[in-house]
Amino acid sequence: MNLDPFLVFVGFVGLALAEIPVSFNSCLPSSVPKSVTVTNINGHVWKLKLRKLSGDPEKFSMVDGWKRIVKDEDLKGGEFLAFEFDGSRLFNFCVYGQATCKKLGKSAEVDDDDDDDDDVIVIDDDDDDDDDDEDDDGDDDEAADDEDDDEDVDVDVEADDVDDGMETDDGDEHRQLLDDPDSPSFTVILNPKKKSQLLIPSHIMKDYNLHFTERITIVDPLVPKFGTLERKIKLQDNGCLFVKGFGSVFRRNNVKTTDTIICEVKKNGNDVAHILKVHIVRGL
Repeated sequence: MNLDPFLVFVGFVGLALAEIPVSFNSCLPSSVPKSVTVTNINGHVWKLKLRKLSGDPEKFSMVDGWKRIVKDEDLKGGEFLAFEFDGSRLFNFCVYGQATCKKLGKSAEVDDDDDDDDDVIVIDDDDDDDDDDEDDDGDDDEAADDEDDDEDVDVDVEADDVDDGMETDDGDEHRQLLDDPDSPSFTVILNPKKKSQLLIPSHIMKDYNLHFTERITIVDPLVPKFGTLERKIKLQDNGCLFVKGFGSVFRRNNVKTTDTIICEVKKNGNDVAHILKVHIVRGL
């Protein structure tokens, strides 16, 4: 869904809410969600509530977390936030300073570890899943990730690599587990020999007209504990596209070969993929 962004003017940083312009109400779903996810271009993720303003039933505002955004982003009076809405419950924003220049801010968790060995993750088709299994291994994963990425070896991915370890399509069973059942998605299973780079299926890009930039934010079940991950996107000469440094996602979630990972791709109004939501289905 292509929706025009809306602006929020930061007049007084002490406010505990952000008002959504009434003109944007028509873009909200008929059943307005009670909670929404707010992200920014640097990979930060916040959970906020969406509420009607008391005394003005026409106006909605984001509350219960707005002050945290103001603090985390070090917002100043006179700045603007440009929000994009995915049509469901995800808002993504960037900040413009008083001189109307975009502020880059601080990344949530930027790994310049370009990734590792000749590991290419085996992928499947479009399915998805959500599992909040929180396996504790976050800190160890980050350290291990640094080691992996010291060896930045580009690996040529051939068609055979995509078939290796591919799982059958479970259709609606996995799709119901997505945040948005209509989101682009694909299934991944762990191949112990190829576990550090996640290959993006070409049909996902074609079917949904998706575009990727140089980085993407990874949101997995351990985000509440350790925060989001930001990973580099690599485009090979043969046209294969993959996410580098993905081995840390397997490690910190303690993924087994019997588990299934569902990757849900979230895009903005310009069909640019900016978030990869990881759902884990635990095997026997």
